[in-house]
Amino acid sequence: MKFLSFFHLALVIIFAALNGIILYLFVLTLPFGVDVFLKSLAHWDKINLDIGSVRIPAGYVAAFCALIAVVGAVLVQRLPELWKNRLLYARSQYPHPASDAFLTTRKQPFESRDLQAKFPMVKDSGFSRRVQTEVWLDAYQRHNGKAVVLNTRIHWDMLRDIYILSLYFLGFFLVAWIINMGVPFQIVGIYLFLYGTQTLFLLFTARRTGFRVVDNVLALELGMEEDSSKPLGRGRK
Repeated sequence: MKFLSFFHLALVIIFAALNGIILYLFVLTLPFGVDVFLKSLAHWDKINLDIGSVRIPAGYVAAFCALIAVVGAVLVQRLPELWKNRLLYARSQYPHPASDAFLTTRKQPFESRDLQAKFPMVKDSGFSRRVQTEVWLDAYQRHNGKAVVLNTRIHWDMLRDIYILSLYFLGFFLVAWIINMGVPFQIVGIYLFLYGTQTLFLLFTARRTGFRVVDNVLALELGMEEDSSKPLGRGRK
C-alpha cells in the first residue's frame, strides 16, 4: 500500500508538472512542442510576455507556472473527498456515485430487482439518495479488502485526482486565453485541444470507474464471486 500511495503521489506530481509546462508555453504564446520548451529555457533572458505596456520576463512566467503546478498538486491531495465527488459528478448533494446505484438506467452486473430485494430499506425510503449512499457505504466496509474492490478503488482515486488537476489547469488556461486574446487561433487551438481533450477524457473515465467501484461492492454483496477474467463492474450480458 505504501508503494501505491507513492505511485499515486508521483503520478499527481508528474501530471501537474507537465500541465505547468504546457501552461508556461501558452502564456508566452509559444507553439507547443518539446523543442520549443527546451529552447525557451536556453534563451529565456530574450523572451518576454507583453501585456499592454508591461513586459514580464520569461523567468517570472516560469516561476509563476511552477507555483501553479505545486499548488495544484498540494490542493488535490488536501481537497476533501466530498468536494472531489462534487466536481466529478456535478452534484452538490449526495455526489457519491452510489447515491443512485439502486435505481439506475446504466448497465450493472446484476438485476436491479435482486438488489432491491436484498436491501428493502432502500425501496422503503423512496430510493432516497442519502439512504442509498449509507447502505452502500456499509456494504463497502464489508468488502473493501477484496481484490476486485481494492483495485478499482485505487484506480478511481488516481483518475479522480488527475481529473481534478486537469480541471484546475483548464481554469488557468482559460484565464490566460482571455489575457492573451490577441494570440492567433492556430496557436490557441492546439492548447485548447490538449486541455479540453484531457479534461473530457478523464471526466468520463473517472466517472465510469467510480460506478465500477459501486457495482463491484454490490455484486459481492449479492453473492457474485470474484473472477479476474471478468471484472464485476463491466456490465451484465
